[in-house]
Amino acid sequence: MRPILPASAPRTGAALPTVLIGLGLAAALAVTAAFTWSALTRGGGTGRPWSGPVTGLAAGALGGASGTAARVVLTAAGVAAVAAVGALLARDPPPGLPLPRVTGMLAAGAVLVATGLRERPGAAVVGLCCVALVLAEFLAPGRRRPLPGGVALGLAVALQPALVLFAVLLAVGRARRRALRAVALALALDAAAWAARPAASARGWRRVADSVAVAGPDSRSVPGLLAQLHLHGVPLLLVWAAAGTAVCVLALRRGSLLAADLQRPLALGVAGCAVAFAAPRAGADASAWLLLAAVGRVGRRPEDRALWPVVAATVALLPPSLLDPTIEPVSGLLLRNAPALTAAAAAAVLPFRRTGDPLWSVRRRPGPTPAHPFGRSYLPLLPAGLRPVSRPNPLLELLFVQVGYGVYSWIRNAAPDRAAVAVGHARQVLRAEELLHLDAERLLNGWALREPAVLDLSLFFYKSFHLIVPMLVLVWLYLWRPGRYRTSRTVLFTATGLALAGFWAYPLAPPRLTPGLGLRDSPAGTVATAPLGALTELTNQYAAMPSLHIAWALWCALCVSAATRRRGLGGLAWLYPAATLFAVVASANHWVLDAVGGAAVVAVGCLVQYVLTGRRLLDRSAGLPPGTVLPQQQVAGGAERGSPPRGA
Repeated sequence: MRPILPASAPRTGAALPTVLIGLGLAAALAVTAAFTWSALTRGGGTGRPWSGPVTGLAAGALGGASGTAARVVLTAAGVAAVAAVGALLARDPPPGLPLPRVTGMLAAGAVLVATGLRERPGAAVVGLCCVALVLAEFLAPGRRRPLPGGVALGLAVALQPALVLFAVLLAVGRARRRALRAVALALALDAAAWAARPAASARGWRRVADSVAVAGPDSRSVPGLLAQLHLHGVPLLLVWAAAGTAVCVLALRRGSLLAADLQRPLALGVAGCAVAFAAPRAGADASAWLLLAAVGRVGRRPEDRALWPVVAATVALLPPSLLDPTIEPVSGLLLRNAPALTAAAAAAVLPFRRTGDPLWSVRRRPGPTPAHPFGRSYLPLLPAGLRPVSRPNPLLELLFVQVGYGVYSWIRNAAPDRAAVAVGHARQVLRAEELLHLDAERLLNGWALREPAVLDLSLFFYKSFHLIVPMLVLVWLYLWRPGRYRTSRTVLFTATGLALAGFWAYPLAPPRLTPGLGLRDSPAGTVATAPLGALTELTNQYAAMPSLHIAWALWCALCVSAATRRRGLGGLAWLYPAATLFAVVASANHWVLDAVGGAAVVAVGCLVQYVLTGRRLLDRSAGLPPGTVLPQQQVAGGAERGSPPRGA
């Protein structure tokens, strides 16, 4: 077997523009310093991240020091760790990795540092230091290595004993002396720590054992996952040991092969994911190994290549609450434990491509060259490679929809719900409607209250079709109009993001929650007792401007009328936003101007999409298959006047 790493690694990253790398690294350092200091100053302390005698000794030393001294030491350690990781990755990036991916990794690392430090700053700093030490051991060139071979890894193993897997990786790669030196140094440091503080060291190991034996269902580690499957005590330990051993063995074999293929960061990421899977606790370092493994290439089609990096970054950077819809128990179990399951997949399952694989360099074909939006030569903003019109990966789209809905729900519910301010804004909207003669709420709601069947139908329509119809339109576009799917999806996501900003900036009470108007959503209801069932308890009732009911309904009508060749169906599609407008106003859930706001965010979404890609939502040329060349006069006009192609 070839050595795990050559004695002197080639400087593959020397040609990268150092300015952008420096900016990304500077941003990561600034975020690290700011969040470490603020988290420790806020009173979070170091927490209980210590899992070995050496870390316990360090915790005792920091505990005996003054608060300011401990904060200075931890902040400096975090900044130094991030600087070392950034410098090593920028110097030796994975083969074929473009510059945007390198800077993106640094930016993702900054976000990771921010999230990890805000939860448990002590654990995050220790984990980042261990990541930096492991990378220094494997990626630093032999002659310029700051520490003798094996010393950096020995320090990392002393801080986190689970990292001994990297010593085995060295031994498998014919670097046995360095592996033995690392293990010997770790044992010596552990023995010294035991001798200095035997009682504290014993308590630390006992605390780790207790956390595994009584792992809670909220834990993001494998013992927590097994506890959710109703395993406890000895069965839990046996299953955990068997699964961890299998994953580690597979990760060692895959890591040695990837390292021999000169994909060193990916090899370290695979081994680190195995460590994170087998470790009794999951911390910020587990997410760091997952980000390293995200550089691997998976998939046959170019459209499938982005799936794995996006999944890894999503799992590493987002909390499980944004992934779990809390609707179905089985899917909720998988999504809540996405970090551990994703780490296991990266370590033992995913078929990462080798550099000699014919599919290694397969590139995605760009879409047809559009006209310059508004006659500006620097538009569209996205490069050709990011403007395809082919069908994207379905799992990636499902992930986008799931995360997008989670972010939408979180922001909508976290938006300011100040009742007094929202009611004041509602009276402003009512005065504006009266000035424009658009105040139809009293008329429609009064008729609905007199006709219970109309009110019940409006409430059913309001609660039932809001999510179902847009999802059906997305599925229809993906399956039968793939050339228009990306354009339509971008408009929908942009409009929804703008609406969320409106919810946050302008809390607005709906008509039924505005006192003194007599508008209700039930004949016997009042302003204080007029809930929409469980919907009232799950959503922010003061997020009304703009109306996403109208925005999504209008988007559905636009997509269907633009993508279909049947004029009758296109005209029929416009009945849906009309019915939605009647339902939301008659049930006193939205003002008429809320609908105007919904139409405005859709219009801005279409504009943003046009500026990014040069394709219009209503443009007949937007659905051309990849590689199609348009006639020059049609490109100049920005639209095709003939019959639309089959993909449109």
